[in-house]
Amino acid sequence: MEVVIRIVLALALSILVIALFRLGRRIPAPREDEVRPRGWGSILGNALFLGALWALVGVIAAFMAVGGNVVDVVPPAAEFVEIRGERDDAAPECGPPGPRGQPYLVEVVHSIDQGPWLTQAASAFMEQCPNVQLRLTARDDYDAGSAILRGELRPTLWAPSEELSLRYMEIRWREQSDELLFRIDERRPLVRSPLVVLLHEEQFRALRAIREADREGLGFWVDALCPMIPRAPELDGVLQEDMLPGDWIDWYQQRNPPPPPPPAPPRVTKKGKSAPVVLPTPAAPLIPTPEELRSWGRVKLGFPAPNSAGGTSTLVLMARQYLLADTAGDVALALEREGEVLQRWLRRCNAGRDDWFASAVLLTDHFFDLGTTTYDGVVTYESVVFAILARLSADELGEVRVYYPSPTFVAEHPAVLMWPDDETRARELDAARYWLQYLESEAVQQSAIRHGLRPGRLERPLSAFDLEKNPFLEQRRFGIELEPTLAEPPRPDGPVLRKLLELWRDATGRT
Repeated sequence: MEVVIRIVLALALSILVIALFRLGRRIPAPREDEVRPRGWGSILGNALFLGALWALVGVIAAFMAVGGNVVDVVPPAAEFVEIRGERDDAAPECGPPGPRGQPYLVEVVHSIDQGPWLTQAASAFMEQCPNVQLRLTARDDYDAGSAILRGELRPTLWAPSEELSLRYMEIRWREQSDELLFRIDERRPLVRSPLVVLLHEEQFRALRAIREADREGLGFWVDALCPMIPRAPELDGVLQEDMLPGDWIDWYQQRNPPPPPPPAPPRVTKKGKSAPVVLPTPAAPLIPTPEELRSWGRVKLGFPAPNSAGGTSTLVLMARQYLLADTAGDVALALEREGEVLQRWLRRCNAGRDDWFASAVLLTDHFFDLGTTTYDGVVTYESVVFAILARLSADELGEVRVYYPSPTFVAEHPAVLMWPDDETRARELDAARYWLQYLESEAVQQSAIRHGLRPGRLERPLSAFDLEKNPFLEQRRFGIELEPTLAEPPRPDGPVLRKLLELWRDATGRT
């Protein structure tokens, strides 16, 4: 109907313009006739002219009031993602349309490594459900948590990397507000990514040999990140710049791994004569030589700052292994008993480091850019390494390997509804639930594999998925395992996390 009105107005405008044009082209009267009194014809002509002029003004005003165009009004472009289709045509699983036909806005804060997967899924979801508009913000867990505590972020949905981030955030929030922030028991795991170590090829072989021969150590997280540091170190006389892990050569000799196996003896024929042996092409040595190990200097296995998702996970694994040696004890009680000596140990190992990166993504990029001069390897999430492996070439970095330590934590990227008891946000929370149901569908879960994320809701092995691009298969030469054996220790609660972070800050002087 609106289109018809606009067409009629446009035609009326055209007729009036023609009429005015013809009135303006009238032949003026001869000068001798100007002295004659004006007749009814002249008066009528002027009246017609004025009437046409006022009609023109009215038509123009009406024309502009309905949009100034003869086509449908184009809705303002969405600030976040283009919305296609009619909102009234949304599928039943999208929920009801918003008031006055406007979409419900769902603010989503998520971890950085989920970004490519969620962006692709959000575009498809809003095409299917135009009555829901998603705004995605990628931030590291602690950065997002700090912004929420300061009131700078008030998302509808939060999907951090680690459950540990939720536990820490929960206790911090209770210190400043009685309002329910989220229900941690209602978290919904979306995708999975274990904490791994990305190492250069030679350092990987040395680490593997040491770990296989390890008879005295407590475990990877203590021995590899702080090798040669005594359990109860003396700090007197040790300069802060020397408060770093020990050297590769000392660590190697202390663990005393076996030498490489000798070459196979020559084959002997029935007549007792040695048959000629074709020497194989020399392979790379299984273990680097002592000279190589000595040239590496200190063991430089970096991990993100503990006030980040990957850093907190690493700190918890280190502390738990130091205090309990991977037994099933109570880490809270052990921390009460031996917190002071743990702090000295952390100081002796970490206080000399100058650079602490605020996320696993930043640390992994740094590892790739600077090579062995800065890091022998870094602790990071499996999902983060695929971007590095995809752009890797022998001329730039050489070979690298992914190492799966045990035990480790598997980040499940749990999603929680924020301020779930706020009645003013009820519709937006319902829209967020529809968005979560969409992310949990089989097709969307399967699409996460293309981005290096393991599905959180599908139990089939990764090799069973028929995908055009499966980085887990493509990058196996770098040590990626399709089904690694991953043992996870219990996660501590919020008070233990807060105490560990305070202990680490005091030990290293970091904030």
